[in-house]
Amino acid sequence: MKILIMGAFGFLGSRLTSYFESRHTVIGLARKRNNEATINNIIYTTENNWIEKIVEFEPNIIINTIACYGRHNEPATALIESNILMPIRVLESISSLDAVFINCGTSLPPNTSLYAYTKQKANELAAAIIDKVCGKYIELKLEHFYGAFDGDDKFTSMVIRRCLSNQPVKLTSGLQQRDFLYIKDLLTAFDCIINNVNNFPKFHSIEVGSGKAISIREYVETVKN
Repeated sequence: MKILIMGAFGFLGSRLTSYFESRHTVIGLARKRNNEATINNIIYTTENNWIEKIVEFEPNIIINTIACYGRHNEPATALIESNILMPIRVLESISSLDAVFINCGTSLPPNTSLYAYTKQKANELAAAIIDKVCGKYIELKLEHFYGAFDGDDKFTSMVIRRCLSNQPVKLTSGLQQRDFLYIKDLLTAFDCIINNVNNFPKFHSIEVGSGKAISIREYVETVKN
């Protein structure tokens, strides 16, 4: 099976690439070069013909892990480009292929943040154009996944780092409930989804989590202890 991983240098994208490359033909899509990356087959969006290269690869599965969260004060246009325009552009480019486009979204309500809003809008646009595409579109509503080598700007990583260095963790009451999903469990979920793509309708949404929500305070106290 041919798999295209969009956002191949990110935390989830790099883990998916390593997970699948021994069993499938995997190519990554990335915005800029990363000298520390161990991925060999990469298409860069800075190339003039990057769309043509995707079409020539003829992927069976496209997994979009690209995400702009807005954590670094990025303008709204940056979130629109990464979270809406990029996946829709690739989806339209493979309209003649019988491929499955898996979009990694969020379980957060659209009014939570601009990130959640733009992620949801991408799915709404995909639903509107999917009938013009030969393949399928699967929306994954991901819970808060975590694991080793994740970015320091992620909440889970920040808490662990501060606890290890005996630094204070500033919180509110911490009563908000979140579902924390370990990265290896998420990779297994991708396996399950890909192995069953023929059973899904043309447009389908799947909630992906551990199935158990805990409070932010409980998570922090668990890490601290």
